[in-house]
Amino acid sequence: MPKIENMLQTMREQGIPEETISQPPMPRIKKATPEEIVVFINRMDEFLSKEQCVSIMGEQRCNKTNKYSARHRLFGKDKSHEEKIALLHELDTPHKVDVCLLNDDGTITLKFGIDGKKGNWSCPCIPIKKLKPLKFSLTYCGCCGAHVQYLHEFSLGVKLRLKEIISSKANSDGEKPCEFVYDIVG
Repeated sequence: MPKIENMLQTMREQGIPEETISQPPMPRIKKATPEEIVVFINRMDEFLSKEQCVSIMGEQRCNKTNKYSARHRLFGKDKSHEEKIALLHELDTPHKVDVCLLNDDGTITLKFGIDGKKGNWSCPCIPIKKLKPLKFSLTYCGCCGAHVQYLHEFSLGVKLRLKEIISSKANSDGEKPCEFVYDIVG
């Protein structure tokens, strides 16, 4: 789950003016509820550009120390870049990639949850499970996109940056897959 204090810090680091950051309503900084975080992110969508919102959420990464990192590190060992992209769907982890594409513009698209299970899906984000059926901005899912980025940098052996949040199962009630586009930055 993204944290208000981390999002505020990222905004300041990215040079967003204080008068924009402090637009009401300002939630509790510490221990904000999932509902308060959704309201805060909805306000971000109103006052910031889509690119700014994605950039802020791309720095959140809810969990960087999970037990599946080792699998991602081992997966990329002794494989060419092309093999990693072609075989990534075989890596068995909770964020199992269904599709990994190297796009014509040099970006990478990762898709999860293309099973088509409307209403019968499980989002790995625990706060989202608590929010159902509350509607929330797709921007919220940028936190997950950043977590996915972190893990798949190991798998693919490249540095990534979240560029776009195309869709998510949570935001679409299971109708669309989770789909993120990443720039390769190194």
